Amino acid sequence: MTVAVSIDESIHRHFNSTRMQAILPGLRRSYSETDFVEIPAFLPDVLFDMARVELEEVFDRNARRRDLTIAQSGNTPRKYSNVDREALIAGSRLVPAVFRSPALYSFLEQIVGEHVHPIPYLPEEFIAARLHQAGDVHGWHWDDYTWALVWIFKIPDVEIGGSVEYVKDAPWDATNPRIAELVAQGPVELRHPSIGSAYLLRAGTALHRVTPLRADAERMIVCYSFATTEDLSRPVDHSSMEALYPESHETHRT
Repeated sequence: MTVAVSIDESIHRHFNSTRMQAILPGLRRSYSETDFVEIPAFLPDVLFDMARVELEEVFDRNARRRDLTIAQSGNTPRKYSNVDREALIAGSRLVPAVFRSPALYSFLEQIVGEHVHPIPYLPEEFIAARLHQAGDVHGWHWDDYTWALVWIFKIPDVEIGGSVEYVKDAPWDATNPRIAELVAQGPVELRHPSIGSAYLLRAGTALHRVTPLRADAERMIVCYSFATTEDLSRPVDHSSMEALYPESHETHRT
């Protein structure tokens, strides 16, 4: 059996395991009530450890530092290091295998109660981000597609930052984002997921951010994006992703 086959089979067995199936009712409830769910022990330890080693090596070789503001989300800041889809494909067996796994799609569909599709824009399928310096932040924004699944590899204590804050059912108008108004209206929910877990957020309709780091510390994640059936037929502006991952966008530009 090849390594690739054993990885795929391990992912399949995990999401169809008795333990993962047993936690589905609670995950469905959480998502239904809050548009957010944390999936504990997202993959078995051996796969998590493999992915973490691969990810650290990819960051060592390919990370690009970003420090800019994004107009489409009201000029909110992005200050962190990231790596794009192409670097992850070249340097990781695990990260792309998760995105391709039919078992993952089935598991997510059982949580959200509708079809889950790969997104139609390759550069945004999966990316990795690392906040690691005091002041690093992923400012308020919406995602281009409905769902974000964020796998946590490193995260500091909640007092240092790196938490997820979000306002559900906050419509995005790129011409008039009204960030301050929507945050003031709230309510603002805060979540601080655990290492090894992954959280699923309805990120296309939830205004959300990663809170600033108050000290040098690490928050290292992989973010997967998924689409609804409706997403596949509507026009999508990828300007914010183009700004954050210009090399990947240029590679796939038609």
